[in-house]
Amino acid sequence: MKRWLKWLFSFIMAVAVISFSIVGPMDRAPLVNQDFYKEMMSVLDTLSLQTHAPTQKLRAGWGKISITPDHPMPMAGYRMRDEFETVHDSLYARVIGLNNGSISCYLISVDLLLFPPAIKQKLENKIAKEFPNRPFLYFSATHTHNGIGGWNNSLAGNFVLGKYEDAWVNQATERLLVEIKRIDKSMQPARLSYWEADAKEYTENRLEKGAPHDGMLRGIKFEAADSSSAHLVTFSAHATSISKKSKALSGDYPAALISQLNEHENSFGIFMAGMVGSHRLSGLPETEFELVTKAGEVLSQKISKASYDEAMDSIQISATYIPVQFGSSQLRIAKNWKLRDWVFSTVLGPLQGELTYLQLGNIVMIGTPCDFSGELFITQELNELANSQNKHLIITSFNGDYAGYITEDSHYEKLQKEEVMSMNWVGPYYGNYFSEMISTLVKK
Repeated sequence: MKRWLKWLFSFIMAVAVISFSIVGPMDRAPLVNQDFYKEMMSVLDTLSLQTHAPTQKLRAGWGKISITPDHPMPMAGYRMRDEFETVHDSLYARVIGLNNGSISCYLISVDLLLFPPAIKQKLENKIAKEFPNRPFLYFSATHTHNGIGGWNNSLAGNFVLGKYEDAWVNQATERLLVEIKRIDKSMQPARLSYWEADAKEYTENRLEKGAPHDGMLRGIKFEAADSSSAHLVTFSAHATSISKKSKALSGDYPAALISQLNEHENSFGIFMAGMVGSHRLSGLPETEFELVTKAGEVLSQKISKASYDEAMDSIQISATYIPVQFGSSQLRIAKNWKLRDWVFSTVLGPLQGELTYLQLGNIVMIGTPCDFSGELFITQELNELANSQNKHLIITSFNGDYAGYITEDSHYEKLQKEEVMSMNWVGPYYGNYFSEMISTLVKK
């Protein structure tokens, strides 16, 4: 009996030790007391944005490549699905390039859940070798939940997104490089203009009924000398129109919207997920692929009636990458308990990411490494701040790293939804943190 009790006590102690090494208490220290916050704001306060004055009229070009695999691959979004069975619509990577004589920039978006870090790194390395004057790359994704996986080689990536396929990653990277080179050689005189259209009736805040949400379609129109045009489109509704049981590849409503633009506006299109962290489509009764088609139709109709700024054919460009300082990861498993940082880093990789800053004339684009919430755009009055600086602000998500959901801080303690539990990897106060970083950049 004593031996049995001794064994039981040893077992309980072993479980306790293992649990304590894996799970720890949440850190709710105020943001202003955190060293990473102080370091980040010091960097931003002293940051001097390098500007590139135009030495010629603006030139631009665009194109796309297929990234649809020619063999079965896992699907990414919701949960991993072993492999797709049909192709409802092909997946693409789309590119818009522009040059003001001093700097070249490329806006790149993929029909995937997010822009794969592996492709970003490989493409940046190749660009650095191939281009004497390294161009600026601005990444995003449509955030379709019916694209392919297999592009993240972390432990969690292989489990959640499917087995990593280096061959496909290399092929997609090489095709993108070839397309960027083609665009670089074929740019022609162009002008650009900011546009926006109110589509608020087609979005809602999915975290809390009646909570603020952003419903504006925003973007940039490029018009080339040969009368061709291209639209950069952003919107803050999640691309989750299709059932998680579906095994059909699809770009979801962003692909339908781009197709509608091409058909009715005779315009090339590139879609970048906007501030999707708490937003979804609403106001449409259709479901599945009927919803995809309908959303594409109504949103393209909104764009056809958009308000446009005066077009610019000569612009100053500012562009920089700003690494974000993060504290220890805080993936919650209960209200007051989290996975310890070493466990998170082992499984998912360490928290990392950057803000991508690109200013084209009076248009400021800021790319984020997360599901950034449009609710923050409203509550933190980021649009009003930009307007006070005589600027237009476009915020996009999924720029090549991923740090989870960044939502309004008031939801963190009162909601039990996955967006502020399992998908918030950073802890409390990060809504304010990201908003403050963006506000500081807008004021530059």
